Amino acid sequence: MIMDKIENAGRYFSPDSPMAAGIEFVRRAAREDLPDGRYEVGGEGAYATVQTYLTESAKGKRPETHRKYADIQALIKGREIIGWLPAKGLEKEKEYDPERDVEFHKNSADETRLLLKPGLFAVFYPADAHKPGCSAASPEVVRKVVVKIPV
Repeated sequence: MIMDKIENAGRYFSPDSPMAAGIEFVRRAAREDLPDGRYEVGGEGAYATVQTYLTESAKGKRPETHRKYADIQALIKGREIIGWLPAKGLEKEKEYDPERDVEFHKNSADETRLLLKPGLFAVFYPADAHKPGCSAASPEVVRKVVVKIPV
C-alpha cells in the first residue's frame, strides 16, 4: 500500500509505467472535471472509473481484495476514510468473484484508517485489503477516481 500526495507520485513509479499513466489520468480527471463513467487508461488493460457517491458508516462496509488489479484511488471532491490491513490471514466473508475481481472479508479490529482527500492518492495491491467509501465524520458526497492497473 502506498499513500502520498499526488505531486510525489514520481517517487514511486517510473514515467513509462502503467502506474504513472494511472496517476496522470487522476490529474486529468480532476483538471477536466470528467463525467462519471469508465475510461481506458494507457492501454495494457488499465482502466479508470470516475464516480460520485455518498460515503457511509464503516460498520456497513467490508474489506475487499483484488487478484487481477491494483487500485489507484484518489478523490476530486470530499473526504473519505479507507480502512486498510494486510489481506493475509483475513477470514473470507464472500468467495472471490472473478467477473468483478473482488473478494470480501470479515471486518477486523486491526484495521488502519486512512483519510483520503483531494490532492492525495492511495495504491492498494492484491496483498492489501481495503474498505473504501467510509464516512470521515458524517456521510458526504465524494467524487472519486479509481484506476485499475493489471498486475
